[in-house]
Amino acid sequence: MNYYYHMNVALIVFAGSGVRMKTDTPKQFIKINDQELVLYTIKKFQENPHIDEIVLVTSKQYFQYTESLVDEYDLTKVKNVVVGGETRQASVRFGLLAMEYSDKDNILIHDGDRPLITNSLINQTIELLSEYQATCPVLDQADRYEEVSNSGRTILLNNKNFDVQTPQGFKFGLIKQAHLEAIERAVSDDISLIEKDVEVKYFPGEKENFKVTEKCDLDFLETFLKSE
Repeated sequence: MNYYYHMNVALIVFAGSGVRMKTDTPKQFIKINDQELVLYTIKKFQENPHIDEIVLVTSKQYFQYTESLVDEYDLTKVKNVVVGGETRQASVRFGLLAMEYSDKDNILIHDGDRPLITNSLINQTIELLSEYQATCPVLDQADRYEEVSNSGRTILLNNKNFDVQTPQGFKFGLIKQAHLEAIERAVSDDISLIEKDVEVKYFPGEKENFKVTEKCDLDFLETFLKSE
């Protein structure tokens, strides 16, 4: 029997400037109902009983502000706040390099601007990592989820009608090494770094788990949160 307990760690990335939002404050720090957008995201992982630790990746400009939020809201699972890079890929890499975990520990990489992440998605990701080395939720806009299984990315790419979501889950050693080997190669997301080398478990995402990118997304988010 294997008595080793694999850690479940959330790496939440929000180091971007939010240029597309065209606001002075980066979107992740805009207040929605008197609370910063990114806090909704962090609190979901803070409150999930299966998440052991959290690492945050923020911008240099908002590093101290992020640390103050951690203290103010007593986010006890946050073990480290890291300054990100010029791209999301670099930010994830910096976050991974700041971590010290076993190669077999579970890392859930999530966008800080997806605040409606649910316990269901978090729990599914962790559960699937007991069988697979990498997992990824996808939202097939045609709802043809039966075609999204195991290494089903080829079907998805042929379909073109899908969204790759986060959290994307990995064994720590696998994704850290993949990022170190891809420093000179730009990729669109973390899962694309390893999908040719290992079997990825794709599973249905959730429509509410959208990425806030435009002003209309903020308006919808505010309305949605008030209705909860």
